Amino acid sequence: MHSTSNSSTFVFPLALTLGVALNLFSNLRSWGQTPPATKATALFSGQISQAQVKRTPGRSNLKNCSIASAAPTCFPLLLNTTGHQNLAQGNANTSSPNNGAVITEIRVRFLNRRGLPIPGRTRPFIITREFDLRQGDIYNQKLAQFGLQRVSNLDIVRRASLTLKPTGEQNRVVMVVNVVERNPFTASLSTDTRSPSALPGPFQPRAVSPGADIDSGFAVGGSAQLRNLGGNNQNLALRITGGARVLNGELSFTDPWIAGDHQRTGYSVNVFNQRAVQSVFTGGDRNVNLSDGGEAWVHRLGGGVQFFRPLASDLTAALGLSYQQVSVRDDMFSSILEKRDQRGNRLTFSDRGQDDLLALSFRAALERRNDKENPTSGSRVLVGVDQSIPIGEANILFTRLSANYLQYIPLPLFGFTTGSRTLILNLQAGTMLGDVPGYEAFNLSAGLTRGFGGGGIGTGRSFVEATAQYNFPVAIFSLFKQRVNLNGELFVDYASDLNSGASVLGKPAIVRSKPGEGLGYGFGLSAKTSFGTATLEFAWSDTRDNQVIFTLGERF
Repeated sequence: MHSTSNSSTFVFPLALTLGVALNLFSNLRSWGQTPPATKATALFSGQISQAQVKRTPGRSNLKNCSIASAAPTCFPLLLNTTGHQNLAQGNANTSSPNNGAVITEIRVRFLNRRGLPIPGRTRPFIITREFDLRQGDIYNQKLAQFGLQRVSNLDIVRRASLTLKPTGEQNRVVMVVNVVERNPFTASLSTDTRSPSALPGPFQPRAVSPGADIDSGFAVGGSAQLRNLGGNNQNLALRITGGARVLNGELSFTDPWIAGDHQRTGYSVNVFNQRAVQSVFTGGDRNVNLSDGGEAWVHRLGGGVQFFRPLASDLTAALGLSYQQVSVRDDMFSSILEKRDQRGNRLTFSDRGQDDLLALSFRAALERRNDKENPTSGSRVLVGVDQSIPIGEANILFTRLSANYLQYIPLPLFGFTTGSRTLILNLQAGTMLGDVPGYEAFNLSAGLTRGFGGGGIGTGRSFVEATAQYNFPVAIFSLFKQRVNLNGELFVDYASDLNSGASVLGKPAIVRSKPGEGLGYGFGLSAKTSFGTATLEFAWSDTRDNQVIFTLGERF
């Protein structure tokens, strides 16, 4: 068994993690109470009083329609998610003619895709709680726009708009939220989950790309989800990936907003079973397998629970507790536990070949990109802290710190058609204190630095990775009645384990003669459609390796 780490190594990081977590989530005990508003949070806390709302004089380009600053005489007025207001009859874009009118009622109207009223599946308060406007408040366009955008961002909503109806009384309106719901059941080939996540599992996003990556070869994945359970916007999802070298399954339940909590706190629970050949134990210039010559399969069985909430309009945090049972075996369905490889290097901390891993995890995301789906400017910062709690025979104790910075810069250098021209800069780094199991170390896999095949660059206690990529438009055309945006990319990648490979249990990268650092560069083409993004890349490395890479989905 490994030597026990110094107690101070454990106490200080655990105290720091708990201190930050308790500070962020301390008011969970006061659910149902709204904190005092500040100037910075007033727009998002629901604490704006009528005296704080400024009235904006209205104007209209409609003929034969007079609109006063406080009480419009033309109805209904439609507000869409782009911030424009359009009168339902006639073509008009106005500023805010209804600012100053008192909201007598807020209604939710469910529509089908043709715009006809239908019974809805969602409970009305799930929609109305997204607004910082209540019955009796003075209507304000900014608050209405913020709320409408929140409604549109719900997974259960396909489309949303807002209509103001007259009541027959001056300065009085009824605010109607029009909602087109999504199908409650969905199945797709995508297995993506939203970040940040403080849960373990094969489909949960990490704060940084280097991690316990699988060497899956060809694999097929998919997901099935039941959305809006009980009309409460709760989600039950099953995700599966299968191939010759991987078999992953995960079941998760998510409530994005616990009813009655004014802090918008949500929670998720999951259970998973992962069996895969992990690239930590493959590749390199020297082939090292198990004692019987087979490949090392890492089996993980576990689950966890996390709580998450927005701390500001652009900042989200998550805190989770998880348990995993990790073992190394010689096949996907093998019951034989492997403790060492064919050269005698340790694969697990436990002498019996199966480690228990209990961890407290914290994640935070600062999202300031102009568009999450197709960003062209702005930035995103992800940070993660994982603190293991020693249990079982393995008695594993580590603190893992990681950070990921992403910046989009508009840069009109060149292109072949209309479209955005963007320079993308990405910097990632991380380190581990204490014990470093190979299956939990930072794995600089082949997909991280393009141009390196096989098992990638290395596996370390610490790492740094940097990418510069320029995206430019190439062509726009239609294929099978689908609009296709064809973009080009030029990229340079660099990654290093900072000479920390020797401090990982069993030295998996050292014994396989992986380089430990590398530079890759190349070019590619990506096709974006309504179904997603497909990318074909050609890459070379400073060690004269080359790669042709085909991927589905976005890299960043």
